Amino acid sequence: MDTYPLVEARNQLGQLVGRVRHGQEHILITEYGKPAAALIPISELEELQRLRDEADLTEARARQAAPSGPPMTHDEFMAQLDEEDRREAAS
Repeated sequence: MDTYPLVEARNQLGQLVGRVRHGQEHILITEYGKPAAALIPISELEELQRLRDEADLTEARARQAAPSGPPMTHDEFMAQLDEEDRREAAS
């Protein structure tokens, strides 16, 4: 995986996107020397989203099977999952 500072990536964005799209490469973009973002092929992003959705459905079904409180709307449930994901990422 190649790494580019944000300023350099900005100047070469078209070329980097082409490398990712056509060469299936991964590009890491850093900001102040720390990883900040990544360019990945759209097919991989779609697969990550599919896996996340699948995990969310599994979690929803598990919670539905063992309810632990009043029912919540889909938006409330997704907000709760997002908050849990943020807490896990911070730890």
